[in-house]
Amino acid sequence: MLDIISLRHEEWLSMARNLGGGYLSEDIIQEAYLRIDKYKDTVSGKLIDEKGDVNKFYMFSIVRNTLKTVLKKEGSYISFSEFFYEESDNDVNLEYERAYQELINDISAYVNSLGKYKSMLFNLYYKTDLSLRKISKGTGIGLSHTHLTTQEMKRNVLDLFSKQYNELKQI
Repeated sequence: MLDIISLRHEEWLSMARNLGGGYLSEDIIQEAYLRIDKYKDTVSGKLIDEKGDVNKFYMFSIVRNTLKTVLKKEGSYISFSEFFYEESDNDVNLEYERAYQELINDISAYVNSLGKYKSMLFNLYYKTDLSLRKISKGTGIGLSHTHLTTQEMKRNVLDLFSKQYNELKQI
């Protein structure tokens, strides 16, 4: 499993840097590999699908959690926002990053407020590499119903958050 994951090492390294790992990014990725190896029985089906493709969202979660753990060990972890602010380069627009995170949090709160069923479908479709067909098969919900629900929610999110998104683009 690690041989497949490590083929995209540079991508995971960039992910760690973008999360604010700074000079610790390489260590974070190595620690993530160790975690994956330690829990390989648990994560194998979630991290690599039957085609042999890596689930980027799941890998992102592992990298993010590893970053938090490493920062706590280093004694420099307060909160991600404060850490990112301290480690940010001059070319990073902190106002944009905060506005972007606020938008993502607002969308997540909205999606989660719609109930377990709709939020599950939305998150499966937009946060994983699963197709509508695979979601339908895995959940036992009809394909057309899965499609209509995710499309309706996409339109609602666009309607509700397009103003906030346009403001974000202006930063």
